[in-house]
Parts: sequence; structure tokens; C-alpha cells
Amino acid sequence: MLAENAARLLVDLHAADVAASYRSWEIEHRGDEASHQWLTEQLRLHRPDDAVLSEEGEDDLARVDADRVWIVDPLDGSSSYGIGSPEWAVHVALVVDGVVEVGAVSAPGVGVVGSTYKPLRVDRPEREVAIVATGRTRAHTDGVLIANAIGAEILACSSAGVKAALVATGRADIYVHDSPLYEWDVCAPAAMAMAAGLEVAAPDGAALVFNKARPVVSGLVICVPELAEVVFDSLASRRADGAR
Repeated sequence: MLAENAARLLVDLHAADVAASYRSWEIEHRGDEASHQWLTEQLRLHRPDDAVLSEEGEDDLARVDADRVWIVDPLDGSSSYGIGSPEWAVHVALVVDGVVEVGAVSAPGVGVVGSTYKPLRVDRPEREVAIVATGRTRAHTDGVLIANAIGAEILACSSAGVKAALVATGRADIYVHDSPLYEWDVCAPAAMAMAAGLEVAAPDGAALVFNKARPVVSGLVICVPELAEVVFDSLASRRADGAR
């Protein structure tokens, strides 16, 4: 699996770079570049006719007219990786005609490899209080909004892949990010979450569409199906209040 093997490469590289006393920004940069190079080489070797959109590569807009496009984030949460935090992941996904069909997320720091090939299937623990995973910069906006709506606790961390993995493995119930994200942040986590039976959509409830000329989506919601209605209603109410 490309995502898992790239993550192993990054784990080994990090250990070597720490031993060599590289600074955190150097470790981050070297990880981004090494994973990008390895993934794109593998895709050129095994899928030479497919287009590729990578966060670390130049965007060839010819991909917009391609039927099949691989959308990858070689190192999501690169700043966390640089400082030795476990909050990073590798994202690899295949989009066909704008729809993600195959995807994998490898987040070794939280012990998760999830994909459409081997969907994550877990018995979710029973808990009195739901958990909302969100980015640290969104904890006081998205996190507080949903937490207040359902009486939940907030879990703030880096990497969209990590937050999606926490929901897919039952360690959280909701991941919400109600502001724009790049497609490479979202595509593979969305595929992994859908394969795990979770509700996945843009913050307004619309289906996610990928491989646009400007590779940005309006945001991302991943949640257990039984909480989807209250999550989307809360986000819609905030949009309505903001429009007044």
C-alpha cells in the first residue's frame, strides 16, 4: 500500500534525521520532499497514464481534463512531524471523474492504516459524552459550536488524516472543519471514512467534488451517522446567523 509504505519511509527518515541533529524545519522539509518523490515515482511506474496532484508538486492543470487523478498529501501535518509529534499522516487517493473511488490514510503515530481496500470496522465504545475532533485553530469556532449543540468534549489535534482516523476508529465521533481546505487534505480521509460507514460531506451537507481547477473544498465533516443531522443543522444555523 502506497500510503503505508510512504509512512514507514517517513518514520525511518525521522529517526535518522533526529540522530543527525537536524533542526525541526529541516526534518519537516526533508520528510515532505522524500515522501513526495517516492510516491510520485511509484505512481509514474505503476500508473503512468494517470494524472497526479500532490501538495509538494507543481500543479499541471492538464489534470483537470483527465478521467483519473491521484490526489496525494505526502506528509499531512508536516510541522508536527518536524517536532516529533505523532499528529501526521500520509494521504493517497484516486479520483475518477471528480469522485474519490480509492483512498488510504496511514497515521502511524496513532496506529491507524485505513483504506477503501481494507475498511476500518470497529465497535464504537459507549460513552455519555461525544467527542469532537477539530484543528487547534478551529477549536474555538467549529469545536465549540458542535460541542455546545450536543454536549460534547473537544479534542484538538493536527492533520486531517489523524482526525479522520480518530473518528474511523471510534476514538472520536465527529470531525468538523468549516472553512476551506485543499483537496489533498480531504480526499483520502474522506475515502477512508466513507469506507468505514461514516457520514462524509462538505459543511453544508453537499457531496464533495474533487479535481477542480482550484483544488479547494469548502470544508469537511466526518461523523457517525446518528449525529449527522444535528451537526449539519448547527453549521447551517451559524451560516444563517452570519448572513443576517
